[in-house]
Order: sequence, then C-alpha cells, then structure tokens
Amino acid sequence: MKNPRSFQERKLTGAHWFWFLAILGLVTRIPLLGLNTAETTDGVWSLTYFSPAFLPNDRFVIFPGYPFILYLAEKLGVGGWYFGRLVSALAGIFFLIPLWKFSRRWMSLDMSGIVCAMALFSPLLWQWSLKVMPDVFFLLFFWLCLERLAAWELEQKQTAWVVGNLSAAVAACTRPEGYLLFPWVLILAEKWESGSKWVRRLWLAAAWAGPALLLKPKILTIIDAYREGLGLNSGPQSANIPLLNFMEHLYAYLAQPVYIFTPLVYWFAILGLGKMVRRKEQEGSIFRGVILQVYAVLFISRLFPTGYQDRYLLPYLPLLTVAAGVHLESFFEHWKNKKNPIKHMFLKNGLLVFCLAWLTLYSAASLISQNDSFGDVKRSSEFLKTLPPNAVLFSDEIQKTQFWSGRKPIPVVLPFVPPKGCYVVLHSCYTPRINFVSENMKRRFGAEIIRQDYSMVVPILTDLMQEQNFQNRVAATAFRFQPQFFQTLVFHVK
Repeated sequence: MKNPRSFQERKLTGAHWFWFLAILGLVTRIPLLGLNTAETTDGVWSLTYFSPAFLPNDRFVIFPGYPFILYLAEKLGVGGWYFGRLVSALAGIFFLIPLWKFSRRWMSLDMSGIVCAMALFSPLLWQWSLKVMPDVFFLLFFWLCLERLAAWELEQKQTAWVVGNLSAAVAACTRPEGYLLFPWVLILAEKWESGSKWVRRLWLAAAWAGPALLLKPKILTIIDAYREGLGLNSGPQSANIPLLNFMEHLYAYLAQPVYIFTPLVYWFAILGLGKMVRRKEQEGSIFRGVILQVYAVLFISRLFPTGYQDRYLLPYLPLLTVAAGVHLESFFEHWKNKKNPIKHMFLKNGLLVFCLAWLTLYSAASLISQNDSFGDVKRSSEFLKTLPPNAVLFSDEIQKTQFWSGRKPIPVVLPFVPPKGCYVVLHSCYTPRINFVSENMKRRFGAEIIRQDYSMVVPILTDLMQEQNFQNRVAATAFRFQPQFFQTLVFHVK
C-alpha cells in the first residue's frame, strides 16, 4: 500500500511571472485601444503640441516629453491618436519592471507577482493606459527614478544613479511633478563619496539643462495655480478662504483612494505602510530617507491648487500596491497553519482572488461607463467634414473640434451675433443652459438645428460634469456614480 504524498505548494519562477504579466498586460491593453470614443482636452493638446495650426493655451501645463514621442512617430508616418494610446499602454506595462524590482526587496517572489497584477488591474492605470495622456508615461519614469535611487543606496552602483538621474529628467520633461525628484538626485550625488563629484555634477547639469529651459515659460502658469488655491487670485473659481481649500483637498486625497484603489487594497496599504516605516533593515532606512520623503512633498504640493482629478493620485499607485503586498505577506505568514496547509492555501488564494476580482470588475465598470467621454464632440466634429469647404464655422470649443473635423472654427466670443449663412457648434459641456441658448438662436437669428449628438458618462473615476463649477473640483467626487448627460448642437444660421 502506497503512502499518500504530502502536500507541497508549487512555486512559480521569475520567468513564469515575467511572461504571465507581459502577456496579461498585452491582452488587457492592445485589444482595448479603440474602446474610448474620443480623447480628453489634454490628450488633444499632446497630439497637437508641435502643430502651429492649433491655438496655444497657457492654462494647460503640458510639457513636451510625451508629445515629442508622438511628434517623432508622426514624422515617421506612424503617429496619430491610436499610436499615442499604444505608447501609454506600453508605458503601463513597462512600469511593472521597476515595480517588480522594488517589491522583490520587500517580499517574496510570488507576492511581488501579485503586487504587479494588482497594479496592472488598478482602475487608474488601466483607464489612462488606453488614452492619449502623459500620466502613465510620467508614472513609468517617476517610479523608475525612485527605484533606481533606492537601488543605488543599497548597491552603490554608479549605473543605478545615472539611470535614476536620467529618469528623473525625463519625468520632469513630462509633468511638473518630475521636478520634485531633483533635490534627492542632487543630495545622493553629493552623498556619494567614491568617484569624482564633478563628473556627477556634469551629469546633473547635462541631464537637467533641458527640463530647466522647459520650466521657464510654464512657471507663471504653475504659480497662478497655487495663487488661486491660496485665494490670492480674483475670479468666480478662486478659493477666497485658503484654509478651506487646503482642508477640502486634504480630506479628498485621504478619503478618495478608498474608491480609486478599492477598499481592500487601500486598507491593506495603510497597514503595510506602517510596517515599511518601522522596518529596521537598510530597506526601511532608504524608504524613510528617499521614497517616503518624495511622496510627502508630492502630497503637500497637491493640497494648494484648486484643481482635483482622480488621475492626480496615479503616482501613488506603486507605493500603495507595494505596501498592500507587504501587509498581505505578513498577514499570511502570521496565520500560517503548518498542520493544515491546504486550509491556509485556500484562505490565502481566496483572499487574493477576491481582491484581484474586485479590482478587475471595478476597473471594467469604469472603462465601460466612461468610454464615451467627449463622444458627442467627436461625432459632431466628424459631421462638420460633410459641410461645404467654404463654410464659416463658429464653436465654443476649438481644440477638439478642429482636431476631429480637420477644420479651423472661429471661437464664440460673447456677445455673439452669428453672421448669416454660418454654422455654429455648441456643446453643453462648455455652454451652460444649452437648451435656452438653442431657443434664443432659433428665435433671434433664425438658426436651424441640423445635427444633434448625445453622450452619457457615469464618472466612477471623476470625469466630465454637467455642472461647470464641478469640473476639475473636489465637489465632483459627490457625483461619482451619477450619470452625466451631454449634447452637442450644430446650427445653420439661414
């Protein structure tokens, strides 16, 4: 009679996890590149950054790092909005490489794979990986810099600091938050005792010369954003009581991750952060001395401007997922049952499957419910292609209308008196009380509606709002699951 085999848990290798995550990332990204109907305003600005035919807008702090990739691809004949989404999707997949390397210093191989899977299915990363936006591209180089700086502190390898320095410079060329990395890159360069400090200073100067020049024309826009949050600007959207603006954003950035990263991951991350801070080994010292300090400054910097969008929390994704993995591994180790390993396996795998399933379903819901953002704008713009070539067009939204229609509309400036024979395109997202305006156009100017387009968005991740005062504001989070309806009207003034 044969003895029954003792239970042995099968272990996956690093190669297994690599191919599993790579294939999973491609399968969940590439087929969905055409899911979203249109692009956001920032996405269109990225696509047209180097085009002199499009009007500039200083209110949008768009840096040329990500748009330059799209511009080069366009010159090579492979550009366009589809390619821009492909760049974002690939950046979201490559982001798993530094995330894996960092998590391996804190947890086992299998839990590192679970952390990468949680990040891959995270709502923010999945959604913005399918759009023409610089956020995921920035996340890749922002986290790569922090991971390489941590690696340099551990290994004292020159290449780690060089890669971290170059990654920080690329991040600064992509979003303003990248400039927050410079002090820590500089401090670690001066802290390094071996080798020539002047060589490292030359590396710093060469890498940061471009970002320094790019910041100059944008510095006033950034300062204005902070002045508005501090109540120093006049206007209907200014914060007249700075303390209230600060407190509103403080509560939002502490509470909204429950929705954005799902409750399980968020609370696991809070408990895991405590374990990471208390860790006494060198990893804990580096985490407190570099990673945590950068994120603390980033967090404080976001409390003053009045603008809020869920995507501003995307840089915190690697920090929270790694912290959640640290807590989960500690929890499983504490409740390990040597007498009944199968029961422990079911407990562990059941909790992980439930956590990943929740992430996946929540992300899928946000993708489906928000895929028609600005869809009415795109469909009405494509209709404009059918109008006579010499038609005179007016619109309350220029950039997206011009991009999708291939025409150059004239901005609507109040008081607006449309000339006879022209066409007027109005969007409810930009023209409040559009039905009242429509009746006024018909009665006063004899306008006729020749095209109507509609769009419905459920802002599971805060998106477009019917009420303009809630656009890019914390108040939009109160309508997270309430449908928002938009319409676009095309008039012909006869």
